[in-house]
Amino acid sequence: MEQPELNKCYVFNDERGKFAPLSLNYKGQGVLDKQWVQSNLSISMSKNTIRGLHFQNGKFAQSKLVKVVRGKVLDFIVDLRPESLYHMNVNFYDLDDSVELYVPRGFAHGFITLTDNTIVQYLVDNDYSPENEGCLNWEELPIIKEEIELVFPEFNPDEIVISDKDKLTYNLPKPVESTNEPATENIIVDLIKKYPDDYDLGRMVRRLFSPY
Repeated sequence: MEQPELNKCYVFNDERGKFAPLSLNYKGQGVLDKQWVQSNLSISMSKNTIRGLHFQNGKFAQSKLVKVVRGKVLDFIVDLRPESLYHMNVNFYDLDDSVELYVPRGFAHGFITLTDNTIVQYLVDNDYSPENEGCLNWEELPIIKEEIELVFPEFNPDEIVISDKDKLTYNLPKPVESTNEPATENIIVDLIKKYPDDYDLGRMVRRLFSPY
């Protein structure tokens, strides 16, 4: 089962500006053997803009390769795969032009802009299907608000820029009932191995014991 992965990028600076290639090589999962069918650009004029959390279901599910072209965002993804041990767990990533994020199929994806005039590019490996799209309202996961307040002290919920559509939750996959709960210590070890550089233990444990 594929896992999300954060990849550091080479950014070349000179008197002209910057050059930042989009890499398809990942230390954990090798070369991303994907047939990317579309490249999207998301342009947000003001900080405090929230987009998502978006996903598509079934055979129309999409992997994404997310890259910030300009500005900074706090990116958040939720594992919606019913069979996953980490079902409904939330992962957070601080993204700028020095990193890129691979999001496998089966995850809801969203972000909040931390700067004005933010541009985010993301590749997808499946066509857009309006009938199979879904959305998860960020406010249904309190841990997202907690994390935003940690990394973005000037955050004001009353000043959020968000579409009416993204305020809704719809088409969530149905969970699979299971009595096989993973041991807590195994999950913690898994998280430490998975995010050795990007998260401190306190944030990991807080996410682990979140009801989401």
